[in-house]
Amino acid sequence: MLDPTSLFQWEPHVDQRTLRADTLIVTLGSYVDAGHSQRLVDGQLLEHLPNRVIGRFDTDQVIDYAGRRPTIHFDRDHFARYDKPEIKLHLLTDRDGKDFLLLNGPEPSLQWERMAEGVRHVIEQLDVQRTHLVQSMPAPAPHTRPVAVTRFASDPDLVADEAPMLGTFQLSASFTGLLTLRLGEAGHDVLGLVAHVPHYIAENDYPAAAAALLTTLRETASLALPLEGFDLASGIVRAQVDNQIAGSEELTEMVAALERGYDHYVSEREVRNAETAQLPSADEIGEQFEQFLADLGATPADEPDNPDADQHTDDPDADQVP
Repeated sequence: MLDPTSLFQWEPHVDQRTLRADTLIVTLGSYVDAGHSQRLVDGQLLEHLPNRVIGRFDTDQVIDYAGRRPTIHFDRDHFARYDKPEIKLHLLTDRDGKDFLLLNGPEPSLQWERMAEGVRHVIEQLDVQRTHLVQSMPAPAPHTRPVAVTRFASDPDLVADEAPMLGTFQLSASFTGLLTLRLGEAGHDVLGLVAHVPHYIAENDYPAAAAALLTTLRETASLALPLEGFDLASGIVRAQVDNQIAGSEELTEMVAALERGYDHYVSEREVRNAETAQLPSADEIGEQFEQFLADLGATPADEPDNPDADQHTDDPDADQVP
């Protein structure tokens, strides 16, 4: 492997020795940015919170330009501007004055192992305690219900309060999947958040999904993140979709079927989460077992040391000397 540390360059004005942040949010692309959730999350954070770019990964090393062609602008008789793909590391400050990091950009196409090792190197330099991956996927979910956000982690204990998905799957890998695996192997905590975007509008902006991701991030990352504007934008999209569906009996039936499936899924998930919450953790089981062993060898405080001293019988004549 080529030197992974050479993939990342600090901005000239940055002294990395003075930087520390315990939270990193990653919005690198994956299979698809359903509902443009990652882009909307990036825009919300960078437009409403103080921020600055502190470093960049060398995209020439990790992006397949021919496979995913960037945009270039042609103005009448000349090329005017080229939208260079960039993977940038930002330092932001939340509403409570707490600093955190944001790594955003397109999904790396090449040198995944080297890129993952480069991210790990940056995490360790800045003393990041937990990395949060923010993603979305097309799902059989109706736009008339709240956006579901499911979680995954490098360590199952990080999501112990949420019932896992049933079954084991094999699927095409993403860079963020590999990053989760490699960071976990190196002892770093990673928590992934995935918003379920209605599949029939996954190609369009879906602000409700971005709002759901940021709402969940506020809890899992303990950050004061901005949500303003999402209610209005989500309402507009909802009204537009409602109008289109109302004109089609077939689409109306499809949404109704999705609603039934969603309600069943939520109901089962709540039951499974309740069952999971009732189970004792491994530590609790260990503590109870240790207490059980200790009790086996203990002598109650109100018992005399001589085990024969308090022997008695229910026979009223037992104490009489013949």
